[in-house]
Amino acid sequence: MKRFVASLVVAGGVGAWALTAAADDTKDLPEDAKLMGEQHTIAVLPPADPKRLYVLEPVFPVFVAGKIWVIDGAQQSVLSVMSAGYAPNLALSPDASELYVFDTYWSLGFRGKRSDIVTVYDGLKLTISADIDLPKGRMLVVPKKSNAEISPDGSFLFSYNLAPSTTVSVIDAKARKHVADIDIPGCGLIFPSAPNRFSTLCSDGTLATATWDASLKAKITREPPFFDAENDPVFEHAAIDKKKGLVTFISYDGNLFPVDLSSAKPKIGGKWNFIPDADKAEGWRPGGWQVIGIHRPTQELYVLMHKGPRWSHKQAGEEVWVIDQKARKVVRRIHLKEHAISVALSQDAEPYLYTQTEKPSLITYDAKSGKEIGEMEFGISPYLLYTVGD
Repeated sequence: MKRFVASLVVAGGVGAWALTAAADDTKDLPEDAKLMGEQHTIAVLPPADPKRLYVLEPVFPVFVAGKIWVIDGAQQSVLSVMSAGYAPNLALSPDASELYVFDTYWSLGFRGKRSDIVTVYDGLKLTISADIDLPKGRMLVVPKKSNAEISPDGSFLFSYNLAPSTTVSVIDAKARKHVADIDIPGCGLIFPSAPNRFSTLCSDGTLATATWDASLKAKITREPPFFDAENDPVFEHAAIDKKKGLVTFISYDGNLFPVDLSSAKPKIGGKWNFIPDADKAEGWRPGGWQVIGIHRPTQELYVLMHKGPRWSHKQAGEEVWVIDQKARKVVRRIHLKEHAISVALSQDAEPYLYTQTEKPSLITYDAKSGKEIGEMEFGISPYLLYTVGD
C-alpha cells in the first residue's frame, strides 16, 4: 500500500526561473556564500489515458478548501493535487483536455464577499485558463456529480442552483461565459443529453426535460412518475453513458430504471430488480455515495452492496456486484478488501474498478477478475471519482 503525504505540483509549461541577489548586496561576500540562484522545472502531464482518475475531495474538516487529486491508475501514483473552493464540483471535457472546477470563495476566508465561479484548467499543464462568473451562485452541498455537468459534446456546462428556487445555470464552455438560467421547479440534478438539452429528477418521481432554442428560451416537458419518491427513492448518482444518451437509475431497494435520453422525448424502460430472492432475505441492498458505475463498452453495471435494513442506503459497500443489463442478472460479485463509498470504471478493454474507501484509501481491482491491483492512501476525505469519458 502506498501512502502519499505530499503531491507533485504540476502546472505551467516546462521552464525555469531564478532568484538572484542584487550585485550590490553580494559584492563583499565570499564566492561560496553568494546566492547563485534556484531553478525549478515545471512538469506537464501526458495526455489523459483511460486509466487516469480524478478524485474530488471536499476536505470535510476544512470545507472551505477542497482538492482535486489527479491519479495515474496504471502506475498507482499521484500526478498532482489542485486546490479548490468550498464544496467544489468537477466536470471534465470529453477528452479531459480541460477540467472545470465549480468553486465558491469568500473574500475573508470563510466570510466576506462571496464569489461563485467556474475555474477552467488546462488538462495537461493544470494552469488556469479562465474564471467564469456564476451570477446566480450555485448550490452548496456535499458534492454530487450531477450537480455540475457538461454536455456530451463539451460545448456547454451546467450548474445546479437552489436560492431558493431551483434553476440550472448554462455556461458556454468555449466563449467562457454564463448565458442563461433555466427554471426547473421542484426538480434537481442534471443529466445532459445534447448541447441544448438536459433532464432532471423531480420530487414527485417524474423526469423533467429542458430544451432550448438559439435564443435560450427553454421549454420544459415532464414524463409520468416512474419511481416511488416516498417509499423507494432513487440514488442521486446514476450510471450514465453520454455518448449513447442512456441513464440507469438505481433505487434504495435495488430496482433499476433504464432511461433513454437520446431523443427530445425520453423513453423510460420498465423497472427491474437485480437482487435474487435469497440475497434479499439476507438483507443485501445498494449503499454508499457514488454507488453505481458503468463500463460503457460492455454496458455492465457495477453496484456497491452491503447487508443492512431498509434506509441503510448510506452504508458503505462490502461487495461490488456486476450486472449484465441485457441478461438482467448478476454475473460477478467482487468482495472488497475495505468497505467502499464510491466506485468508478476505466473505459478501456481491460477495465480497472476504482473504489474509494472510508479509511480513506483508493483500492483498485481488475474489473473482470476482481484481483486487487493496488492501494493508495491520500487526503483526508476523498469522495467522488471521475474517469476519462465521464
